[in-house]
Amino acid sequence: MLAEKPDDPFAVIISDMRMPSMTGINVLEQAQQLAPDTTRVLLTGDADVQGAIGAINRGNVFRFILKPCPPEPLMSAIAAADQQHRLVRAERELLQDTLKGCVDALMDTLAMAQPALFSRAGRLRRIVQDVCAQLGMPDAWQVEMAAQLGEIGAITLPPTALDALQNGTPADAAEAEMLEALPRLADSVLARIPRLDAVREIIRQQLPTDRNPITPMRPDASAGARLLQAVREYDVLVHRGTDPNVAIRMLTFRKVHTPVVVAALANVADLRQTSETVREVTIDELLIGHELADDLHTAKGLLLVSRGQVITERLLVRVRNFHESMGLQGRILVTDEIHVDP
Repeated sequence: MLAEKPDDPFAVIISDMRMPSMTGINVLEQAQQLAPDTTRVLLTGDADVQGAIGAINRGNVFRFILKPCPPEPLMSAIAAADQQHRLVRAERELLQDTLKGCVDALMDTLAMAQPALFSRAGRLRRIVQDVCAQLGMPDAWQVEMAAQLGEIGAITLPPTALDALQNGTPADAAEAEMLEALPRLADSVLARIPRLDAVREIIRQQLPTDRNPITPMRPDASAGARLLQAVREYDVLVHRGTDPNVAIRMLTFRKVHTPVVVAALANVADLRQTSETVREVTIDELLIGHELADDLHTAKGLLLVSRGQVITERLLVRVRNFHESMGLQGRILVTDEIHVDP
């Protein structure tokens, strides 16, 4: 039943320690995997210290209650467990909604200053989002946010180095050094924002996509960091003009990425290729959620929005304002898919 309610889990689960087929520790350990927000309580008649330690360590048990337990203390424990569930949910909502909304607003604003750079950040985030969905990855928002915010240090790069970042091919040792420093630069900026420790750790573990020879990540690198590294290397290959299917084969050949991640990335790449068609729209037909299939410039050649960028409300206002004041250059090309943030 827990697996059937991933978005609206039970607040509290209480398990007896001794049962015919499995122990209460096993039950609560599985419950933690299926519904990590559900508060877990273990009821037992054995004052077993080792059992209590196992319950706390393996099942992350909130309360350990000895039998027999009168109704009043039991109800009090359930009420405390329910309050703990509310606190966990509130914390998750703060991180995923409030903090994520602030970051999205920041990225929208910065996208207007560096369209190409933040088109890349948005593109990485969407690929990460799709791969995480394929894998059913817990706390996917952390990897998505790392995909976006990991690019923030690139504001310091000169234009030539920005091209190197996109293509993964620095022209010289100086540019290579700049690219290698980007995770540290992003981390120093994000250190001022609370509650981003997990996101910062994913960013710090990223390696340059141009490293030669291609070396694996550190053994202690998190699953989220490994996923983002694979996505970044895939994106560089595709942006360089490599066919997506060939890019997947190259990642497989490198043998430094988890096979399950490469397989999920292959599924996402295949879905994007089969589902996306390009069409031309007028300025009045351009909608929030449209993904641009080509760069969009003003009549004077100023880059307004880069290829791959998803149109937000602020970007749509900007495009329309420039259309009214100086006109646009060329056609507006979009993919058929409309992107809607969850």
